[in-house]
Amino acid sequence: MSLLNRLDFIETIGQISAAKDEGFTLIYAEINQALKVASLLQGINAEEQLINTIQEIISKQINHLPSVRMGKLGWNRFAFVVKLSVEESLEVAEELAHLLDSQSLEIEGISYYPKLIFGVTPLSPQYKTAERILAAIDEALFQARRTGNSIVKLIEHDDPILHDYYNSLHLLPKITEALKKKSFVLYAQPIIAINNHEHDGRKFEVLVRYKNEDGEIDEKSRFLQVAELFHMSREIDFYVVQQFCRYITSQVEDNVMYSLNIAGSTIRYSPFIDTMAREFKRHGVSTEQICFEITETVADCDYKQAIHFMSILKKKLGCQLSLDDIGIGSSNLANLAKFDVDYLKIDGSFIKHILTDPYSELVVNFITSAAKLYGRRTIAEYVENVEQLEKMRQLGVDFVQGFFTGEPKLMYDPSQHH
Repeated sequence: MSLLNRLDFIETIGQISAAKDEGFTLIYAEINQALKVASLLQGINAEEQLINTIQEIISKQINHLPSVRMGKLGWNRFAFVVKLSVEESLEVAEELAHLLDSQSLEIEGISYYPKLIFGVTPLSPQYKTAERILAAIDEALFQARRTGNSIVKLIEHDDPILHDYYNSLHLLPKITEALKKKSFVLYAQPIIAINNHEHDGRKFEVLVRYKNEDGEIDEKSRFLQVAELFHMSREIDFYVVQQFCRYITSQVEDNVMYSLNIAGSTIRYSPFIDTMAREFKRHGVSTEQICFEITETVADCDYKQAIHFMSILKKKLGCQLSLDDIGIGSSNLANLAKFDVDYLKIDGSFIKHILTDPYSELVVNFITSAAKLYGRRTIAEYVENVEQLEKMRQLGVDFVQGFFTGEPKLMYDPSQHH
């Protein structure tokens, strides 16, 4: 079976969808890490041989299917359109996954065990464009990839995940425009000392809010989630640093600590630190007043990069560090000890249920005990009432943050300062 190139295949699925023939289904396959292994062990030729062998296996298995057309859409991706029901198409994909799962492929004396993941979607006219079909199938592959090898995921045009994805796309231009027009404003929420830490000075977490065209703060804006989804978090992080530096130069009180959040994509971008250091120097910012918050999950996923990034922030720039969302990552004594941070910030989901859920109390008690053991201080998020506050005191938490102890207030509106 001859392969269509990427452009021809995309044109084909667009035409089928537009023709409103709902009998067709798109099956999209991605090969796992076996290709990289082959390339590293035997070179690019071995990788190409492995790709061609897998292509031949797929082609031979689907050649008899009705109205089948196959294309190569990427380095490790194949797709084919077939006139079958969704149920029959899922069976085809499952059979292909099982077929590759049950055999090894030999390239010049070395055996490889490639696995496939599949995304399946009916070519419904409701998709309207080929680009939306590909966006849907990408989401299906993403879900399959998170589950493991030899997985088949179905996605349809009315899936709620796609609805969120399309809505997110509409926010992208707004994010870019907001950065240019300085429509993102800085809010500050107090972090309150308890258990004899009142002498430590005032502390605030710096938060970002979107100010819409009418000058109103949009509390429900999903811009941070969208920025992360489309790899724009770094731009927002740098914007916050820039605007914070402009704000702090006008402040006379120096016994105040400000916590700024850092995204995972920022940690992976090494030039960010040099750029940030230049901003601090240019505005004469005292770095001892700054604490950077990094989530435990990000620190675990990018461990080596996170350790390097945090070391420079603390040892070279003199900033303080906080490990955020403690408890929802892979918290254990070893993990909490390996990061040289000043604060452990307990995730708010445990505080929310602290009065009724024994497990939540156990987690908070564990974190506070570990913090004392390693010389860290603890901050509890989302404290919403006096009973939770008193429980935090009993469990030995050092600081609390939440609407009960202080709502976020406008700190700095960049659009009002030129």
